[in-house]
Amino acid sequence: MLQWVNNNLATIYSAISLVIVLAIYLSRKFQIDFMLMNFWYGLPVIGKIARLSKDSTRYSKDQTWTLSERTLCDAYKQFIHYTPEEEFEKRLTYLSKAHDLGRTPTPAWMMGLLFVLVLAEGLGFSYMLGTWMAGEGGSENARQMLMWAIVFVLCVIFVFVMHSAGHQLYKSNLIRNADIDWRGEGQEGKFVTKNIKLNDPQHIDDNEPEYKQLVNRIGGKRSYILVAAAVLIIVVVSFISTYMRVKHLDAERTAQTALMAPAAEASGTNPFEKLGQSLPAEIVEGQAKADAKAAADGHAAYKDEGMAAFLMLAFIFAVTQLVGITAGYRWGFAGRESKAAFKGTLGFSTYDDYQAFFTPMIQVAQSKLQALQQKMSERSSNEGLKLRHTFDDYLVAFEQKGRRGHTPTKQDLPATDDVANHTDIAVQPSLDDILAQIDKLTAASRRDEAIALIQSQPGDVRAEITRRLGERKAAREAADRAEREAQASQKAAAERAELDNLL
Repeated sequence: MLQWVNNNLATIYSAISLVIVLAIYLSRKFQIDFMLMNFWYGLPVIGKIARLSKDSTRYSKDQTWTLSERTLCDAYKQFIHYTPEEEFEKRLTYLSKAHDLGRTPTPAWMMGLLFVLVLAEGLGFSYMLGTWMAGEGGSENARQMLMWAIVFVLCVIFVFVMHSAGHQLYKSNLIRNADIDWRGEGQEGKFVTKNIKLNDPQHIDDNEPEYKQLVNRIGGKRSYILVAAAVLIIVVVSFISTYMRVKHLDAERTAQTALMAPAAEASGTNPFEKLGQSLPAEIVEGQAKADAKAAADGHAAYKDEGMAAFLMLAFIFAVTQLVGITAGYRWGFAGRESKAAFKGTLGFSTYDDYQAFFTPMIQVAQSKLQALQQKMSERSSNEGLKLRHTFDDYLVAFEQKGRRGHTPTKQDLPATDDVANHTDIAVQPSLDDILAQIDKLTAASRRDEAIALIQSQPGDVRAEITRRLGERKAAREAADRAEREAQASQKAAAERAELDNLL
């Protein structure tokens, strides 16, 4: 085994480096993919913007856009999973009631670390199993192939079982604590009152105890089957691996003793035998006993040292599996739809932080859109093209469709590679929906976006929106004026009453 490791150090180092690079990429996949796409769009001559600027075809469903503009916006929108504030708060509420607020999915680096730990710990044990599976006549290549196959199988099984056991332990403990609280209150009502989904109103069980809000989202049945399976695997594998190592050590010592005995007999123990002299029997017998005792002590010490090493390996194996269980307990979600809720919040606890995360990417997308529009305008064949849209216009249109009860997916977006098959994603909402969106933007101090939304509407709709807003403004001013007059009348009446009292 050690000889094989020494002969393949370069391959082992390469594999470890590949695993590290892969773990880094998976842990930062979102940022790395965005950077690569942005770099590809910005390349001169061969970049995506340079190629898109040659196409000034109008978008079939909305002639104010070009296909090139929509293609660029589609690409950047894949990284901007914009969630409205109301939906954001709804998802936070779900996570909070499911006791998953603050938790995250298991990081890719942790999964990679678990695989590396199991791989490193199981190489020796797998080599012994591979040797037995290959048989006495098996070649070294066959043993190595079987060893790596066994290591891979063990990695998958151990990581999956231990991680799942830790997650099951976390969820079952939550349900157990909720059950204790329910029994402490006299088991009033059902333990699980509703099966609340992410799309349901999250306030429908606000009047119920916290433990019922929890089980309404994670379920009321607990199980420790995987936990028991994990403990059984740890005990059985630790015992079997240690037993095999001990027996292998005994076999090696027996083989060494068998080889050394003939050599000792051939060499003899009498240094004067070559001179034709013999030693007394008492001396020869005493020397033989001393040699036998020294050999026995050496064997016992070697075996004790081996046993200590094997027990340490078993301990390391158990701790490695406990790391996997701890990872499953520490990360992951208990709620049935907490993972989907987390994707809508990206782990942010406030909507301001959520918006701040996407703001730099929106600015980058806007700069690329402006660069595309400038290149298209510089072409003599594009005079009078009137490229005035912004990336915010695209986001507003995208959000309007989501607000009509449909969450846009990648399939809803126009195909970026086949511009001839583009379909419009901006379904025209009702006038009341547009006014509600304008009110929401105005209340959030996003007046520029509200103005852009109004200007993006067709002429007749824009005129009706302007008329409605004018009427509402006039009604508010009349109400404010009436309120001020009423307050002035009340003040005058109070002053008059005070004067009457003084007189």
